[in-house]
Amino acid sequence: MRSMTGYSKISYQDSSFIIGMEIKSVNNKNLNLKVKIPNSLNSLENKIRSIVGSRISRGSIDLRISFEDRRDIENLYEYDEKICESYLNVLNKMEKDLEGNFSNKIDYLVNNFNVIKKKEQNSNDYEEIIEEQLKVLLDSFILFKEEEGNRLREYFKERVIFIEKNLEIIKKHKEEVVEIYKEKLVKRLDRIKEEIEFSEKDILKEILLFTDKSDISEEVSRLESHLKQLRIELSSNSKTIGKKIDFILQEMFRELNTMGVKSNSYDISKLVVECKAEIEKIREQAMNIE
Repeated sequence: MRSMTGYSKISYQDSSFIIGMEIKSVNNKNLNLKVKIPNSLNSLENKIRSIVGSRISRGSIDLRISFEDRRDIENLYEYDEKICESYLNVLNKMEKDLEGNFSNKIDYLVNNFNVIKKKEQNSNDYEEIIEEQLKVLLDSFILFKEEEGNRLREYFKERVIFIEKNLEIIKKHKEEVVEIYKEKLVKRLDRIKEEIEFSEKDILKEILLFTDKSDISEEVSRLESHLKQLRIELSSNSKTIGKKIDFILQEMFRELNTMGVKSNSYDISKLVVECKAEIEKIREQAMNIE
């Protein structure tokens, strides 16, 4: 289990390159990857996105990469010989025609005509290093997310145990509901038997009707099934675990709502409210599961 919240930062340096990488994320329904890189790495952006996307399935992610090329400056820059020659010919002609002299034609050439440019670099020179360092960054990042995910897993298990305990109490109370209603019905009928005629058949019919309306056996059974499935998912490392947990919680909440309406018992209703509160706690934190 991974949390969608994570952070990692690394730096790398050798005789040729200085590389810094930082990644952080928060929860999001889908993968939303923002990449900030220097222009010199633009040719690698799609590859970078592909690598991150292959290892992270959900979350809003910010990835920043800094890159400095430290190789010999003589090998990084060049001047356009033909353009320089053309400009110098013009400057020489101007001196001749105007009978004057430039104080420093080379300075004038460099400062005004942009004849020195950075060489086009082959990304193969540093692509492998970038990919290696990105893997190191993602390994650390995923470890952070898994550690946070494991803390959430334990928190969820505690909430599940609480709900299971309440459900066991609900199962005991549901057997008492009909008996309590029967006793109350008989007492009420004893008080009004002189005013209203009724038969034992009428009483039985009323009790059976109440039993049918207040029976929560199916809801209890389905809730037990959902809790079992939730435990399975909490032990899973599936990439879609967050979405699955959210679906199971919705089903559990639906069963508890029905129980609360049908039970006709204050004790059961109170336990149902407590269970729903625990589900809300799980749901709130489950939004942060990848």
